[in-house]
Amino acid sequence: MSWEIRNLMCDIEVVKEKIDDVITSFAWFDEEYFTHEPKHVLSKDEILAHGYRYHEHRIQNTQTIDLMCMYLKEFDSLLERFIELDKKDALSVTSDQTETDNA
Repeated sequence: MSWEIRNLMCDIEVVKEKIDDVITSFAWFDEEYFTHEPKHVLSKDEILAHGYRYHEHRIQNTQTIDLMCMYLKEFDSLLERFIELDKKDALSVTSDQTETDNA
């Protein structure tokens, strides 16, 4: 495996770890906040508590979405680099075969 591919694989692993961190953080939020069954009827106190935390939750959701979009762009960039390496490798193999055929 070439150093370029190894380097690219390391970069992909970094993005994967970042996504894992976002998932872990969001899972904690989900488990901590959504403690009732889906058909549970909220009491007045529960409704007020939700209202008080509304902006905090909105901020967290917005940050999570922004992070995931940023990581997706980074991942797309890495995929493009991988495609370019693959094209370069394919051209190199074709060039080597042509030289062998001409010899």
